[in-house]
Amino acid sequence: MKSDNRDELNYWPSFADIFSSLFFIFFILFSIFYFNYSKKVEADQKDIDDFKKMVTPLGLKLNKNNEIIIKADILFDFDKSELKSENLPTIWKFREKLKNYMQEGDRKKRYCIIIEGHTDTVGEEDYNYNLSLARSLSLIQEFKKDPFFRDRDIDLIPAAFGESKLAVHTPDNTRNMQNRRVVIRIVPKFIGTTQQIMSKKN
Repeated sequence: MKSDNRDELNYWPSFADIFSSLFFIFFILFSIFYFNYSKKVEADQKDIDDFKKMVTPLGLKLNKNNEIIIKADILFDFDKSELKSENLPTIWKFREKLKNYMQEGDRKKRYCIIIEGHTDTVGEEDYNYNLSLARSLSLIQEFKKDPFFRDRDIDLIPAAFGESKLAVHTPDNTRNMQNRRVVIRIVPKFIGTTQQIMSKKN
C-alpha cells in the first residue's frame, strides 16, 4: 500500500519542474516582446532619419524636437494669412517632399501632420490667435490641392497659438521675426495625439 502511494506521488511534477517550465515560458514571451520592441525602435529611428534627410535639402530648420520651423515671413506678408504667390513653388516643393515621406510604408496610417501658427506680440491677443489659425488653415488648404493630402488616411491638423508660445520673449507690441513662424510636427496617430497638441498650450 505504501509503495503504491509512493508510485502515485511520483507522477506529480516537482517544484523545480514547475519553476523551470514557468521560466521557459517567461523567457519565450520576453524574447518575443524584445524582438518586437527592437523592430519598433529601428522603424521609429528610420522615420526620424528619413525626416531629417527630407528637411535638410530644403534649407528648413529643425529644432531639438525634430519639428520644422518655417519663418512666417517666407509664407505670408505681415498681418496677412494669404500665402505669398511668389513663394508658392517653394511650398509645392516642400509639399512634394512631405508627400514622398508619408507615402513610404504605412506612415500615412501611423502619423498625423500638425501645422501650428504662431505670431509675435503686435496686435491684440485674440486677433493674433485668429491670424495664426487662418495661416495654419491656409497652408493646409494649399497642401490639399494635391489629391494625396485629401486621402482619408492623411490627417492634417491645424493648431493656433497666436502669441502664447513665443520663441523669443518680447514686450507687448514688439515685432519679432522669430516669433512669427509656422511649426510642422509629425506625431503618432491616436495614441495621445490630442494630449500632445494640448500640452503645447500649457
